Amino acid sequence: MLLVEWGLLPGPLLDLSSYIEPRRERYYEGLLRVSTDGDWLGWFEFFLEVIEEQARDSLARAVRLDALRTELRLRVARARSSGLLPILVDELFRSPIISIAIAMNALDVTHRAATLNVEKLVEAGILVEVTRGRTRFFAAPDVLAVMNGT
Repeated sequence: MLLVEWGLLPGPLLDLSSYIEPRRERYYEGLLRVSTDGDWLGWFEFFLEVIEEQARDSLARAVRLDALRTELRLRVARARSSGLLPILVDELFRSPIISIAIAMNALDVTHRAATLNVEKLVEAGILVEVTRGRTRFFAAPDVLAVMNGT
């Protein structure tokens, strides 16, 4: 199965600007050559390079996310605890920062049950609390790291 089919991937996967930004000079030179010399071929070659590199990066990230999802689901399955934990793990790939309210909605449970399940993921090292203010927030640092390409 693909992460896209599960709806577990965030937003657009081809972040063209992250490839173009460090190559800004080439980008603008290519645009200028289109305007001055009609060099569309050079421009298309550069743009196809951008798409190819970002597609490779996105594929690698999707593979790492899939492997991480499998690893986390196995970790919570071994814990012999709530059958809701794998569902909550999946939610972390939709939203790697969650609140108790998000957990309640994802699991369709009470506030207390959602809190207990979130706390189990904290104990397992899958979530860390990042609360600011009154609402408690929890982040999945491993998921965030893969999504950010680190």
